[in-house]
Amino acid sequence: MMFEFLIAYHHAPDTEIVEVIRDVLSKVLEDNLNEFDGEAVERMVVPSLERPGDYLVGGDGDEFRRVLFGFTLDLPEETGSIRTVVDEFSEALNTAPVVHLVKFDDPLIRADLARWADEIYALEMKLRRVLTLVYLHAYQDGDPYDLLSEESTQTIAKERPKPEHMKDRAENQFFHLTFSQYVGLNRRPEFKLPELLELIRDKEAYDALREELARAPVEDEDDAVLLAGLKERMEAIEAMRNCCAHSRRPSKKVIENYDNARPLLDQLLDSYLVRWEWSEPVEEMPWDAAAREAVEHAMEHARWDEENQEITLFDADDDRMQWTASGIGELQDQLAQIAASAFYANAPREGGEFVFECDEYGVVESVLDDYRERLEEFFKARDDADD
Repeated sequence: MMFEFLIAYHHAPDTEIVEVIRDVLSKVLEDNLNEFDGEAVERMVVPSLERPGDYLVGGDGDEFRRVLFGFTLDLPEETGSIRTVVDEFSEALNTAPVVHLVKFDDPLIRADLARWADEIYALEMKLRRVLTLVYLHAYQDGDPYDLLSEESTQTIAKERPKPEHMKDRAENQFFHLTFSQYVGLNRRPEFKLPELLELIRDKEAYDALREELARAPVEDEDDAVLLAGLKERMEAIEAMRNCCAHSRRPSKKVIENYDNARPLLDQLLDSYLVRWEWSEPVEEMPWDAAAREAVEHAMEHARWDEENQEITLFDADDDRMQWTASGIGELQDQLAQIAASAFYANAPREGGEFVFECDEYGVVESVLDDYRERLEEFFKARDDADD
């Protein structure tokens, strides 16, 4: 496993920098219970470049040169605790005569960064999917390539994508935002004076003006809550994304914050997406359809007696047959009988027994969903009078 280093060191006449490096490596390997002989350790340090600087005089009056020296650390695969070995080697070597040390290629960090980058890619694509659902719903009659038209968050002007470019790449504006910009969504920019004056002239009533000034780009309550929740997670993700983008090893704090935030953000997005998860339509059986249609017909032709707070249901074939309900519970019971009657009149039998059972109250509940507010308001007067 190859690790690339560059050091700057003070070269004096008696300095053998390769021997210094090998001695440091030998001790670090031994401290981590790795047993390699001297020749094996020598082969692990491979010099690659050297660039001498000018002669300088130190504080003690001795003359030296600052030399730049590059080398490869080639550790065998069987090296134990290899991450610790590399870290301790870097720390131990970065002392006199070495005055500066930089590590470049590190396959261990590269593997970690690749893993984090894959996680962030999947997370950001999921985030873009959610944001696209939110904003396409909020702007159903708007331009799908200008979903940020009312947002204070905008793509960088010099990199602002044109609609035709986004269309060619099957993208939208969310592909051109960073994690740090996502947290600013659902916030309108401050009104400038000309815009404010135009708005004042346009709105006849003060309440309408105040409502417009306070309006957020996304008004759906659940969607707005989701956007607000993103702000708590993004900073930790952005810090790790920057490390991946710039091939930089993250600190322990960055890793800890990322490991805590990523699953929470992932869960937040999954919980939102599952609300709109598509399910294959189930074909309605004729007997189920008969039960539903019978209840729908009963409600469509019902008589609502406002004075007595009663609802009268009529038989579909004979208006002389009727039932009166003075509460939601009674209404549900009577509709359930209508549903069951229609269901079993159409359901198949085997050996004289019905093959299927009717979920009459489930049918009633489904139909009454469209009447829920009206029913509650209709029977409210009776309930208030009883109180």
